[in-house]
Amino acid sequence: MTTDGRAKLDFPLTGSGPLSSAVRALGLKSFADIAEVIRALPYGRVAYDDDQSAILRERRGTCSSKHQFLSALAHECGRTDVSLTIGLYEMSERNTPGVGAVLAAARVDAIPEAHCYLTYQGRRYDFTGLASGQSSPFDTLIDERAVALHDLSSVKLAYHREAMARWAAKVGLGFERAWQLREDCIASLANNTVNSDARKNMARELP
Repeated sequence: MTTDGRAKLDFPLTGSGPLSSAVRALGLKSFADIAEVIRALPYGRVAYDDDQSAILRERRGTCSSKHQFLSALAHECGRTDVSLTIGLYEMSERNTPGVGAVLAAARVDAIPEAHCYLTYQGRRYDFTGLASGQSSPFDTLIDERAVALHDLSSVKLAYHREAMARWAAKVGLGFERAWQLREDCIASLANNTVNSDARKNMARELP
């Protein structure tokens, strides 16, 4: 599996489902166009994780909600080989700018994080839209697996909690303290999302 930021995942939005119709109503006709709009949305959790269209209404999303939407949209267009994927990596300030102060306060350099993205024809595509770090999260990838759209919330949570429990025991932290540390990192990311003028303009494509 490779990660190439120059490769474009694109095809016409020919689906007849509700997501395809909603995107075409915005005047967008290609997957690449809506993917960039989704990338531009601020980082933040939506109210209902299982509602694939929530990010269009709430104008925000995390790696999970953004890629769940994009994967569902691709499937509506017959591109069922665009896979929703979960990867476990070592999250640090180096690869995820914005979490460094939280980790430093806990005196740890990195923490296991379950990240969501798309895979297609042996390539990874990440439309989360967080600021780039000195290295890619995929440089510290521990494991990855494809997941069905309807299983994302439950599978990702169980997968992540198992990894966190192992890490917490290894570094001498209680599980609840370790999980709260992760939650504090996510909150920090939401508070520090970079929103350039270009990103804001692109996000305005949404109704």
